[in-house]
Amino acid sequence: MIPKVLAVDDNPEVVQVTLRMLSKFGYDACGLTDPREAPDVIRSFNPDVCILDINMPFVRGTDLLDEIKSANSHTEVILLTGMNDTILAVDMMKRGAADFLLKPIEPKQMEIAVAKALEHRRLVLENTAYKLHLEMQVEERSKALNEALNNLNEIHGATLETLAMALDLRDQGTSGHSRRVADMTVDIAKDLGITDGDLVQMEHGALLHDIGKLRIPDSILWKPAELTPEEWQIMRRHPEYGHDFVKKIEFLKGAADIILSHHEKFDGSGYPRGLKGDEISLGARIFSLVDTADAMVHDRPYHRGMAFPVAREVIFQCAGTHFDPELIEPAVAKLEQYLETPSAVLGECGPC
Repeated sequence: MIPKVLAVDDNPEVVQVTLRMLSKFGYDACGLTDPREAPDVIRSFNPDVCILDINMPFVRGTDLLDEIKSANSHTEVILLTGMNDTILAVDMMKRGAADFLLKPIEPKQMEIAVAKALEHRRLVLENTAYKLHLEMQVEERSKALNEALNNLNEIHGATLETLAMALDLRDQGTSGHSRRVADMTVDIAKDLGITDGDLVQMEHGALLHDIGKLRIPDSILWKPAELTPEEWQIMRRHPEYGHDFVKKIEFLKGAADIILSHHEKFDGSGYPRGLKGDEISLGARIFSLVDTADAMVHDRPYHRGMAFPVAREVIFQCAGTHFDPELIEPAVAKLEQYLETPSAVLGECGPC
């Protein structure tokens, strides 16, 4: 496509000379002597380069420069000036002009100036197109990556759900327990301001909290009678076993702490590390309370479930010993929505 050049000068002779030069150089040229007509002609002619006289009546070349650049920053502008306006012309280059030419115009200078302006325009347009193409590629690849991550998250989620169901089936009498405690833990954590990745890790930790029981012998896990001290020592290892299972799995590293710490107690009497107070992570403190409440309300092989009001009283009695006292009020309010209807007749719970 032949480049288009518009010349604007209030002197008709300068316009004619300029047009002859531009035609000789092979450009599609158009000339104006009234700068007020320039905006309309620019919209219809759509020039690649405009050559403007600085000092014109009605509209100065400097003002026309700003108007042209505002309408299309890719339109190049060359200014025509006398000796007295060279400082102004240099200042206009800082505002977007491509070059300036001194009057009277030398054909060679005109040819070089227009060629440079067109080359600059070509490079800018290519760079803009490249950036646009790059942005589109980034957007497409980001979309593909997000879809892949979503698919991966779905696979992870389905895998964890299946594993949690398998754990519940193995641990007789806890059907649905893992998903229930995960939902309750997440709800309480949300109310406490936990968001995003931390919330996801809490959910994963709650869902897989008893994964270490896979290493506990069936004779101990399913024993209907009270465990012996030796058997309790084995049972109490399940948080460590579970932690060992998941700590090397990248997307479960954040969940490992709840698995390791869900039997710690606020007063330091829990296991396996005997942590106390804030040494226990917030997620583990929330989960410990949720897990205990769910176990009290639902039937287990070793006890009948109790009504939630009774379980609530037990929880309050355990403030500062088993549970973080600052978590009990907000946690109980949320737990009541899940566990208010008893699953069985009233029973008794062991002392805290």
